[in-house]
Amino acid sequence: MSPTDASQEAGQPDVYQTPPHGLKEWLFIIVLCCTQLFVQGSFGYILIPLPIVGQTFGQGPSEATQMTWHVGGYSLTVGTFILIAGKLGDLYGSKRILIVGWVWFGVWSVIGGCSAFTHSPVFFDTARALQGIGPALLLPNALAIAGRTYPPGKKKNMIFSAFAVAAPLGCFTAGVIGSAFAEHIWWPWVMWTYSIGCFIIAATAFWVIPPDYSSYQKNAQFDYIGSALGVAGLLLLNTSWNQAPIDGWSTPYVYVLLIVGFLILGLFVLQERRAMDPILDVSIFSRRVVAVLVTTGLGWSSFGVWFYYLFQFIQHFRHVSPLDSAVQFAPGAISGILAALATPYLMAVVSSSWLMVIACAAFLGGCLLQSTAAVEQSYWLNTFWSFVIMAWGMDISFPASTTILSDAVPVKHQGASASLVNTVINYSIAIGLGIAGTVEAEVSHHGVDLLKGYRAALWTSVGLSALAFGIALVYAVCTTFHERLPSRKSSQERDRELV
Repeated sequence: MSPTDASQEAGQPDVYQTPPHGLKEWLFIIVLCCTQLFVQGSFGYILIPLPIVGQTFGQGPSEATQMTWHVGGYSLTVGTFILIAGKLGDLYGSKRILIVGWVWFGVWSVIGGCSAFTHSPVFFDTARALQGIGPALLLPNALAIAGRTYPPGKKKNMIFSAFAVAAPLGCFTAGVIGSAFAEHIWWPWVMWTYSIGCFIIAATAFWVIPPDYSSYQKNAQFDYIGSALGVAGLLLLNTSWNQAPIDGWSTPYVYVLLIVGFLILGLFVLQERRAMDPILDVSIFSRRVVAVLVTTGLGWSSFGVWFYYLFQFIQHFRHVSPLDSAVQFAPGAISGILAALATPYLMAVVSSSWLMVIACAAFLGGCLLQSTAAVEQSYWLNTFWSFVIMAWGMDISFPASTTILSDAVPVKHQGASASLVNTVINYSIAIGLGIAGTVEAEVSHHGVDLLKGYRAALWTSVGLSALAFGIALVYAVCTTFHERLPSRKSSQERDRELV
């Protein structure tokens, strides 16, 4: 719960901290935006030059399913630990947790780069997974700091727009830098370079971010049992999905992990129902909230599959170098920046439910274009437009889903709803890669027919995005129908009754 939420729940007016002035304020905004820039960058600087990274660990194109861990492990821990990171910020101060996040991010970036000396993919995947805890600490606390510093208004909207723009910009620039290092120097240097940036930003954050509230959540308690159950359940569930393409679902430990993961998540739900101060209040899970989260998860899982297998496809079958493929991503980055800037204006004239339909249509269109692209086809026909269209799905779905959930839950649960969207987005990317990896491994007969396997994985992204589009469309139609029903009930009451 943010300080704003706490004051509202107590019937007190909102109290905002005084932002820094002059140069300090500019640095303050840059530090906050760098969280998104670096978080998405650490996804891109490994994924785009992945074939070169894989060679260090003795992995070739036929081990594409194994290399998903290099990307999926990072997304897994980002999505898993975001749930508790916001609560840690509420209890111990968002500034403190943010600085810890930057230092953690930097340390494990150094260790991740050093894994090249071991030639062990397991060591690298473990380092990547632990690296992801840093971004999990950063994202919710950066948003909390911005939210408690700036009241609603033009400046706050501009800062949040800049935060959104940093996502495609970070992924693109890191992809270019990572590919350049991988081709011309050595790929670990991109991780070491980013670690230096993490330490510099941590020091800058200590200087420019206002102090945390001195009497912040004194009576609150951290739900250690719920946190352990939630993290363990999500980790086991995802490990099962991502190991299945490698060892097969017939391997006992794979399905045992899946079953145990579900059981632990069941215990997590029971614990959160009885906890005095839960990590996640399960009472917010109305049918409306579940529908939005499922739609968001399906859309972003399709993005993760599309992004991973698109670069595998163009680098392996079109023989495009990692650096050139990163440059080919430039139209997508530009489109994403335009989408992030346009979304606030779209939200003023189009309801959030219909914006979700537009976002899912973009996910579906982008996946469909790349799935039908021929190997010998020009980049400008399908792949170019796939990059351009897909960016709108990403940059519209996040604010739209956040707004819908914000309207659907009470004020005291606003922080939880925002963390939940971030969790679903990052976790679904990792789950989607596991599902597509299973399809790719089975269809390609574990690397015998790579093109057929990659095609099957890309068509999996089409299926996921089509399902997201269908759910979003039904939800939007139901929302519109209920809004037009003559009733004495308020629109908020009708929304909360909506399926």
